[in-house]
Amino acid sequence: MKILEGLFQMLRTACKSLPDKRTGKNTRYSMADIGMAAFSLFFMQNESFLQHQRLLESEDGESNCRTLFGMENIPTDNHIRNMLDGVPPDHFNHLFEKNLRTLDQENALSSFRKLDGHILIALDGTEHFSSYPWVSIERRTSRID
Repeated sequence: MKILEGLFQMLRTACKSLPDKRTGKNTRYSMADIGMAAFSLFFMQNESFLQHQRLLESEDGESNCRTLFGMENIPTDNHIRNMLDGVPPDHFNHLFEKNLRTLDQENALSSFRKLDGHILIALDGTEHFSSYPWVSIERRTSRID
C-alpha cells in the first residue's frame, strides 16, 4: 500500500499544477481534487463512483475519495469536465517514467520482467494508433521498434 500511496502522491502533485481557468474566487474544489476525481473514475472503473462517494461522505463522514485518493472535496462530474476539457494530456507525460522508476526501485516490476528482462506493459493504443493526416501512409505503416 505504501507504493500506491507514493504513486498517488506524485499524481496529486501533478494535478495541483493543472491549468486553472477560473477567474473568480469560486474555488471550492482544488485542481488537485478535480484531477484526482477524474483519475478515480478510471482507477475504480465505475462511472458512478463519485456519486456513491458523496453519499458515503454525507452518511458516514468518510469516503474512499478522502482516504484513498486524498481528496478534500468531491466535485461533480460536470465540474470535472468543465475544468479539464482542453487540458493537454502531455501534462502527465513525466509521470510515466517517474512511476516506472519508483516501481522498479521497490522491486514491484519483477513479475512483469520477461523476454531477457524487458518489462511488458499493455498500452491502450491512443497514441500509437492515432491518425495523423499530414503523415504519409508509408510512415504510418512502418514497423515500430
